[in-house]
Amino acid sequence: MEKKECRMFRSDTAYLLYLRQQKSLPSKEEIKRQTEKKKDILLYKGACQKCGISCVSRFKHQIGSTDIDLSNSCLNKLELLAILYTIKTGHTIRDLNLSGTNMDILSSRYLSNFLKHNKTLNNLNISKCLVHGEILKTIVAALLTSQVRTLDVGKNNIQDRDNKMVALLINHKTLKELYLSHNKLETRNTRPIELSFASSSLEILDLSWNCIRFTGAVDISRGLMRNKSLLRLNLSWNGFGFEGCVALAEMLKSNNILTELDLTNNRIHPPALIALIRGLAQNKTLKLLNLSLNPIPASYSCILFGNILQNTSLNHLILKKMVVNGEFVELLRNVQQTRDVQVEFEKPLPVPSLDHQTMTNQVRAPWLFNLDPLALLFMLKEKNRAQDFFNKINRDGDNVLSYDEFKELFKRAGVPVSQLVLDKIIEFLDKNKDGSIDLSEFLDGDKRMKKITRGHAKENLRRESYTKYSRSFRKAKIDAKTFRLDIESNQ
Repeated sequence: MEKKECRMFRSDTAYLLYLRQQKSLPSKEEIKRQTEKKKDILLYKGACQKCGISCVSRFKHQIGSTDIDLSNSCLNKLELLAILYTIKTGHTIRDLNLSGTNMDILSSRYLSNFLKHNKTLNNLNISKCLVHGEILKTIVAALLTSQVRTLDVGKNNIQDRDNKMVALLINHKTLKELYLSHNKLETRNTRPIELSFASSSLEILDLSWNCIRFTGAVDISRGLMRNKSLLRLNLSWNGFGFEGCVALAEMLKSNNILTELDLTNNRIHPPALIALIRGLAQNKTLKLLNLSLNPIPASYSCILFGNILQNTSLNHLILKKMVVNGEFVELLRNVQQTRDVQVEFEKPLPVPSLDHQTMTNQVRAPWLFNLDPLALLFMLKEKNRAQDFFNKINRDGDNVLSYDEFKELFKRAGVPVSQLVLDKIIEFLDKNKDGSIDLSEFLDGDKRMKKITRGHAKENLRRESYTKYSRSFRKAKIDAKTFRLDIESNQ
């Protein structure tokens, strides 16, 4: 039979005092937690004494918590050692924020040892910690054996030489969110990152502010074609431009997972956006697209952005700091009557829209965006001898090449060039700076150009697989191996 306690009270006041005391008494779990916290504080103080340092009061107040926030505490390696020693085993730590800690190779070893022993950590923030090179390599080796699901390594000066380590992080099976913003992945050695996407389990990836452009943009886009898990991708403040948009369009045609894509400030001009729209029109899963701060004039907005609204499955288009015209606003109202769609933009301007034919003529003109002027000149030379090419340019037979003769050469070839292009060619060839090019200067320039070409032969071979993404090669039909030039007749 269960025993029940029976108490008698002389007054209501005594009874109320008794109830108050009962409520204030800690539970068994609370007593146990407080006891463990006191032990951990003693353990931490002992570790600090051994290291000869003072206790970090900010950490001491958080002992016993599952979330440890030490951001911007500027911990040195001994302070970090004492903290990690205290929470290494026997503690349930879910979130650990060490951002702003100046890590060296010893600090990275301490953190690696902690990651190997602690199996409860879910979220780790080591942004602004100078984690790159050997330090990054040491930490990545430990992370691969951990259960971390969210990792922030932003603002660490991670460069293209660290791309193999970045690829290992992307390929980590338990990692779901990876933040790599404000680093320097750039354009070289991005092939490992491309290959890592195929077996990645990431759901959120932030690659913003990384100077990713040309071959880097193409590699990342091609890797995403084989990805089966990524839902949100942030590529803002890079330089994807035309090449990147062509590669992204190919990715969007085959990718049926991605739901959010941020392309803020990526040098996406009208030709690049047209290339991107071709992929958007065939994608059925993307719901949010951010194109803020890209150079799209208001007169193009009705045709280009209207095409996105009418022919894609997007329900949220972000155009912050960008203006549109009144016709686009009217088109948006009509689309909103048929489906739920939201568009954010700066404001509408009273600018008339270009008609479709005018816009097509402007964006499809055969301008050569990505070719060096000197390379362009010597492409026209083809297999002719330098002296024969000189005579071909020198129409008046005075054995001196002038600005007008170079201009006429490109005009006959059907290649429109600007004055800046011609100035660069003459500056390269004109050694005595008299404004004209004689035969000896032209032959000397030909030799120097061949030397430069030989020096970049290896790079040219590597670029062959990227030429199909370039506006220059697509519009001018320049063969990647022979570099023969053939301007499209319909331009």
